[in-house]
Amino acid sequence: MNIFDRIIVLFATFVLMVPVSGIAQHVSVRRGITYSHALYPGEDKMRNLCFDFYEPGNESDTLRPLVITLFGGGFVVGSRNYEDMVEWCNRFAEEGYAAASIDYRLMPAHKFNTKGLIRTGFMAAQDVSAAVRFFKANGDQYRIDTNRIFLLGQSAGAVAILHALYMDEDERPAETFLEPELPPLHSTGTNAAKRQSFGVAGAILLWGCIFDPMMIDPDETTPICMIHGEKDNILAADSGFAFSIPTLPYVYGSKVIADRHLELGTIPSELHLLADEPHAFYFKYAYLFRLDELKFDKCFQIAQEFIRRHGG
Repeated sequence: MNIFDRIIVLFATFVLMVPVSGIAQHVSVRRGITYSHALYPGEDKMRNLCFDFYEPGNESDTLRPLVITLFGGGFVVGSRNYEDMVEWCNRFAEEGYAAASIDYRLMPAHKFNTKGLIRTGFMAAQDVSAAVRFFKANGDQYRIDTNRIFLLGQSAGAVAILHALYMDEDERPAETFLEPELPPLHSTGTNAAKRQSFGVAGAILLWGCIFDPMMIDPDETTPICMIHGEKDNILAADSGFAFSIPTLPYVYGSKVIADRHLELGTIPSELHLLADEPHAFYFKYAYLFRLDELKFDKCFQIAQEFIRRHGG
């Protein structure tokens, strides 16, 4: 990717990913349901964190698997209504699953630096945990099989999921203890959610990364599916500085994570590397980030097959 292409991707990451609201036939959607309350970076007033809930339109008492989706956007911008999040949730609901596209905390653009990325990434991981525990506490209300909750995130959303899965309290970065100190990873959420433990049946991670692969421990066994473009210069499939900017954190992509899984031998893991593909490759950058249907179809098929193999 040349410097011109990189500028386009950076600009589009922060500006052009416009929300859309199309809903598939035979899918029912409830919007703006609160799952937690949290302080955003630099603010002193709690805000609601919400989700949109998608389910098959036909009435049924059957408990469904749930897929929770998280958008991308560099922890600066993003929306649960982004076109790809709507498409993921529509398609899963059409296949008989429940799906929830969730908010998570973002930072102001002027805090886009190493400290801001690490702190906000940790907050987003807290929000992932709070959402999972919310659905565990309210499984009957949403007709969810709480033993079959899956996570799916792209870019920053994948980063949040990875750290929710793998970061122990003694592995927290020093930036998370700076004033104001952030509470423990799995301590936020509603009172009912706080009585639940965090854990999921599997996770699908699209072009994600981790701050330190050594936080992946032998006792962690959640099945993982990773999809990554080999030409990703935003979050490298191997390792490198985030956004290819040396002043930002050095991060480790899907290839390194897969190697760590293989080394431990305890984590069911699969890696799908796509040659010649950049970051967030299922978007058409030239068309205001509208989806490339063929590339999205490929990602959906990989995700759906993974979920089916692991009880979904």
